[in-house]
Amino acid sequence: MRILYIHQYFSTPRGAAGIRSYEQARLMVEAGHDVTMLISASMLCPDEIPPGKGTLRRGKVAGLDCIVLDVPYHQTMSYARRIMAFLTFMFWCCWLVLTEPRIDCVYATSTPLTVGIPALGGKLCRAIPYVFEVRDLWPDVPLGMGILKPGIVSRVLKLAERMIYRHARVLVAVNADVGKRMLKTVGRAKALVVAPNACDTYLFNPDRDGSGWRAQHGLADKIVCMHSGTMGRVNGLEMVLDAAVVLAGDDRLRFVLIGEGKERSNLQKRVADEGLTNVLILDQVPKMVLADVLAASDIGLMTVQAIPILQLNCANKFFDYLASGLPIVLNYQGWQADVLAEHEAGLAAPQGDADTFVAHIRRLADDADLRQCLGENARQLAETGLNRKTVVQPILDALAGLQPAR
Repeated sequence: MRILYIHQYFSTPRGAAGIRSYEQARLMVEAGHDVTMLISASMLCPDEIPPGKGTLRRGKVAGLDCIVLDVPYHQTMSYARRIMAFLTFMFWCCWLVLTEPRIDCVYATSTPLTVGIPALGGKLCRAIPYVFEVRDLWPDVPLGMGILKPGIVSRVLKLAERMIYRHARVLVAVNADVGKRMLKTVGRAKALVVAPNACDTYLFNPDRDGSGWRAQHGLADKIVCMHSGTMGRVNGLEMVLDAAVVLAGDDRLRFVLIGEGKERSNLQKRVADEGLTNVLILDQVPKMVLADVLAASDIGLMTVQAIPILQLNCANKFFDYLASGLPIVLNYQGWQADVLAEHEAGLAAPQGDADTFVAHIRRLADDADLRQCLGENARQLAETGLNRKTVVQPILDALAGLQPAR
């Protein structure tokens, strides 16, 4: 089947962003599908972008056939510039979906929600079935955070969300709770596949050698509490710095934040102003480098703001930590906390409970055997229930059901 796969934030292991779509597309090709990625250049390394001039380029990216749109996007953009990036990418995708020959299916992955508009247009204008995958709920998340206010814009977005869900042949959710909210929005029965992010155990592995990274940053004899990924409002990283303040007297501990985002400069300023010598804020690194960094870490930290809907998140770092054999500490509840409890792979505090979050970190610092046990359980979970092939198989089964008659 000829699949046009739309993902605005597409990245490969050479980049720093999530590689879910890269891995899923590879498995689709392995299953016999003809896949063309429709992506932006924003998350690619410069030498991965196919040669040529203009906004649209065609070529191979990491072995995949790609249509690459030169639509800039990065985490430090203002909200107005992000919206412009979303709309620009959407309009280009609409034109391509309506004009590209020989498309049997569109696979669109959100966020942003706007990637669903080209898929909807292809269904209404060309009768092309589509699969719509939701990794973050829009507009519910920006509404919950107060970024988007109730009004005409939010009502339009909710209408678009409902239309996109209703016309999709298959919906894909990253966890069961997100799936329930999607079906409630649709208001009718729909084919739903639950496929969380997954662990890339070939890349992330506790046996990788990160000793050079530890030595480079003066961490050779420290217990490294790691947060990797975006530093935005949603991530609630003030709680990590709060924990660093409380635990400043424990010289065994170092808190390391790796990544980019709108809040990075504010976090750096607070570290400098308060003299937090137990905190390092480092530049983001490609996934291939991050694998060594996580193997050299001791505890994986995950935080979000104290907003209930954010407990539904399915952040990539959760799965990278598991594959790297790190015990995980969350500052929220929800499905990830349930997974950690069931498999004894980490500890979770009630959302917004800073004292319990600190207590969990201190407990792991004081008990090396517990750290090792939880870490081994994390890796076992990565190798079994949350490995990439197991997670993607239901999506492949759903695509087989859309196979056109020959």
